[in-house]
Amino acid sequence: MAASDFDDFCRFAFRFLEGQGTRYLVIGGLAVVAVGEPRTTADADAIVFISPAEAESLVGRAAEGGFDVRTEVELERLATTGTMRFRRGRFQIDLITASLPFEETAYGRASVHELFGIRLPFPSPEDLILLKVLAGRDKDMLDATGVVRRHGYRLDVAYLEQTLRPICELAEDTAPWSRLQRVLAAGLGSGRLTGGSDGLALRDS
Repeated sequence: MAASDFDDFCRFAFRFLEGQGTRYLVIGGLAVVAVGEPRTTADADAIVFISPAEAESLVGRAAEGGFDVRTEVELERLATTGTMRFRRGRFQIDLITASLPFEETAYGRASVHELFGIRLPFPSPEDLILLKVLAGRDKDMLDATGVVRRHGYRLDVAYLEQTLRPICELAEDTAPWSRLQRVLAAGLGSGRLTGGSDGLALRDS
């Protein structure tokens, strides 16, 4: 796979979203490249901030706009998972429809970085960490730890706590909170986590 082929695909995909007037936030491996510790990726992922009706319309416009889309398959995927997958040649972009207030907050806190010769919106380091610990896969944990290593004590830990706590409470699931603690401990190295389930703090060893 030539890197330029993937670059061309990403330019095409994100310019398509912009041409449709769709608000989006680049996440996944591309966000790790821009915000965390650089690694190779051939995946394009984004959160899109659109209504269900707008998402259904976007599927049809993607098919008309040059993507290889099986409309009925993508409409079913959208209805069951809230996601869409648009292919073009060997590559694809996965789109996740925003469903949490936190995601809207993350969009408002986004910063713009240049990638592939175009300017794209990426989550802040804190919001990328939260997205990763909420996903919770092994590779997400590695990515989140890399973001912590890169940004260190510049991270706003209070924001991380205050944002994650109500999400965990609503879901009645403390696993993301535990994952956040592990990521901070692993990434900071010289720091130590203190406090129990009611709070999270960092201090030097």
